[in-house]
Amino acid sequence: MNNLTNKEVVKRFFEIYNTQDYEAAYKYIVPNYIDHGLPQVRSVEDAIEILKLTHKSFPDIKVIIDDLIEENDKVVFRGCFTATHLGEFLGIPSSGAKIKFEALEIFKVENQKITESWGYWPLSEIVNQIQVSQKL
Repeated sequence: MNNLTNKEVVKRFFEIYNTQDYEAAYKYIVPNYIDHGLPQVRSVEDAIEILKLTHKSFPDIKVIIDDLIEENDKVVFRGCFTATHLGEFLGIPSSGAKIKFEALEIFKVENQKITESWGYWPLSEIVNQIQVSQKL
């Protein structure tokens, strides 16, 4: 991987949202990756499954990285996501709602691979945006 910085590793991981290149996850995430915000994610395969489910609900999801802050082996991400709700999400059928939200996540990177993460994804805000659009 040509000696990527930790910030470059995280940036390339987030490109998966924009490209849907799930195989790239194997380049940037260790096999036994742990997402402390999602108890069901305990491997790179689990992370890929979450990405696929996200794209099933929001096929056009795009992320813009606003900040990547690095200290020691941690990278803090703050970014803006935009998407259209075109598939079931948390039991809510497709609505066509255009959503926009900001997310925060901390990644631990070792040997140019993500090993752990701790994130804040505003699920209630996402659901609220979908529900508001359904009432219009």
